[in-house]
Amino acid sequence: MAKGVELTHWPGLMGATAVEISVLIPCWHAELTIGGALDSVEAQQGLPDHVGVEVVVVVDGRQEDQQAVCRWIDSKGSSRRWAITMVCLKQNRGAGGARKAGYRHCSGAFLAFLDDDDVWEPRKLTLQWGWHLDNPDRIASAHGYDEQTAWRDRSFVRLLVGGCSLPTPTVMIRRSLWPYEPEPYRYGEDWLTLAMIARHQPIMVLPNNLAWRSKLAPPIASDPYSLSRQRLKLRAGKLRVIWILSKRGCLNPIWMPGLAVWSLVLFFRRYLLDWAAGFRQPVA
Repeated sequence: MAKGVELTHWPGLMGATAVEISVLIPCWHAELTIGGALDSVEAQQGLPDHVGVEVVVVVDGRQEDQQAVCRWIDSKGSSRRWAITMVCLKQNRGAGGARKAGYRHCSGAFLAFLDDDDVWEPRKLTLQWGWHLDNPDRIASAHGYDEQTAWRDRSFVRLLVGGCSLPTPTVMIRRSLWPYEPEPYRYGEDWLTLAMIARHQPIMVLPNNLAWRSKLAPPIASDPYSLSRQRLKLRAGKLRVIWILSKRGCLNPIWMPGLAVWSLVLFFRRYLLDWAAGFRQPVA
């Protein structure tokens, strides 16, 4: 076991079903919301009996979150369906580092991401997994988050210039076509992973609204631990991603200055819109 990591495993209670889908959930200041996220995984409907699901919860350095996960497991008793592995980190690593640590304990052919303050619609895994079975050559897919959308591919260029969003809880990856660990960075790591995938192949967006913010979570504007409030740090993370993509040979360096300026334009636009709507974020 890696240094600074504590591992606890609870077997599934549906029999020896082979794991097909791994659900990876980083957990940070989630005492109020992690139960809702786990409930939404347990409530998934429509998967064939032979398709097993495992949940890997990564507690990112807080004992209170560890206790919340244990309380949820105890409350389910014999009604719990899926196997759960809890990976407890001794020190906080951020969402990227937590996902990277948890990924090493995922065994499914498909990887689905969920955040501790989000929930899934009960058909999410069935619909998205089914689409991948019908499209065995596709690496990744996403879907609507708190809104219906339309069938469309998200290309590398579209991700770079912005104007589109692929929230992490909507993403599923076929691991045999993308056998790489999540990026370890604290900010912009999910965007970097999606950009790397899109550099090889567009990401299909399904039209269904299959994920949204948990009703147990406070409004983002009053949630001091929501990454969505850290707009300056997130934008700095995206600027770093542009540099990383260039260093990896995925982006011609000639485009870096223009993309950096455009990224800052998008940041100030978002900041002004938030200000006009009365949203206040902490100083980053």
